[in-house]
Amino acid sequence: MDVFQRVLLKIYELTDGKDTVDVDFAELLKREGFYPSLNSILEHLSNQSWITVTARKNIVRITHWGVAEAKKITSLPVGSLQNPAKDANRLLSESRDLVRLVEDFVSDRSKDKFDKVENKLSEINSAIAEIKTSI
Repeated sequence: MDVFQRVLLKIYELTDGKDTVDVDFAELLKREGFYPSLNSILEHLSNQSWITVTARKNIVRITHWGVAEAKKITSLPVGSLQNPAKDANRLLSESRDLVRLVEDFVSDRSKDKFDKVENKLSEINSAIAEIKTSI
């Protein structure tokens, strides 16, 4: 199970699958240890239409598509949700990409290059968190 699915399942649990219940997304991610990746997780879940943001900052609601996805995830066999070898290979790949991005930043210290390094670190943190759950 990836980080996005874990967060979606937590939202599903907190709301009992009801799309009218508000969830403090920032607080949830702090509890789960994913707060540094708040923006990327929020963006991914929103792009998948699994959650919707409200007018209040960091308050989200699950959508009916999110409920359906959460039910689908919970119906999968436990062994299919975790693949430590795949996660380790992802971490290795993301780390290599980070080195390349840092080298690019050293040669051109622009905000755009730094933002790419920061985003890659967020992806690495997600990969590490995923590995941590499977070992």
